[in-house]
Amino acid sequence: MATGLYGCAHGSNSVAGRISPEHFRFTTVVEADSRALPDGWRAVCINARVTEGDSGATDVCKFEVGLPLRNGQQGDIPLMEARWLSAELANQAAQWVLAAARPGEMIAVHCIQFRRRYERLLKDEIAGARVSECRTPGIETVRFDTPMDSRR
Repeated sequence: MATGLYGCAHGSNSVAGRISPEHFRFTTVVEADSRALPDGWRAVCINARVTEGDSGATDVCKFEVGLPLRNGQQGDIPLMEARWLSAELANQAAQWVLAAARPGEMIAVHCIQFRRRYERLLKDEIAGARVSECRTPGIETVRFDTPMDSRR
């Protein structure tokens, strides 16, 4: 399901691990009713394992991705487009945050930075998108166990 990604961005760290569109198994929690925009809501909770390359320390970064089914800027947002954009932008955010990680930084800090960066990127592409802690009842939790690895 996941393929490897190796590269270097802002710092000297390589980053491995690539989340795919298949990880974004959204649940529609509010159906679109055609009256107001944005309209409808879909969400998924992702639990992604993050491993620090030097120490081997590992933790799970938990985040919820929520998207409208339609908005005023894009109109209807097809599920496959939502899944693809969600994965692509999550990988960009992870690459940016983890490649710039410094030795000794706590993985929890990386997770917070990732969520903030990811939400900014996602909102630029889909107006009304949200990245937060997992809190919507009834949505699927998907594990991404291939490590997002920051190696020095």
